[in-house]
Amino acid sequence: MYAAFTAATLVGFSTFGVLSYHLIARHLLPTAAVPVFYAAAMAADALAALATGWLYDRFGARVLAVLPVLSAAVPALAFTDTVWIVVLGALVWGGAVGVQESTLRATVADLVPAGRRATAYGILAGIMGATALAGGALTGVLYDVSIPALVATVIGIQAAALVLLWATRSSAPTSG
Repeated sequence: MYAAFTAATLVGFSTFGVLSYHLIARHLLPTAAVPVFYAAAMAADALAALATGWLYDRFGARVLAVLPVLSAAVPALAFTDTVWIVVLGALVWGGAVGVQESTLRATVADLVPAGRRATAYGILAGIMGATALAGGALTGVLYDVSIPALVATVIGIQAAALVLLWATRSSAPTSG
């Protein structure tokens, strides 16, 4: 169930590649500013990783509910034509990446017995890589079709991810 939650939240996650394409295609930032923009998103990543790790230690896996919420907000913010809203969207994107890189992985330790954790982390990494690829492709295709359709699709996928997280927590009382 946790693998399904992870897959859903990542398949419904916009990649920075599509975000940076939007910035350049819409002439919102000069090309040379995109790496600085990415660096700001990575600062948000670091802060979110620290914050959700601290919260996870106190409240358990329920803090993961923030991941689908952040992920759903990204396209609604980042694919606008207003620079400051796009910047906010990129910072939210960075925050979601921070949760993915830290707390999403930390939950495995609570769900899997010690003797099987390395295998579980490997499976999780495979799921994360494959679904991030699928999410990037989905975002890219929908970006070309319709940004409102992209936003609606991501919100729907992230709502499903929240349901899967709830089901994971219900079936695994040690997860928090």
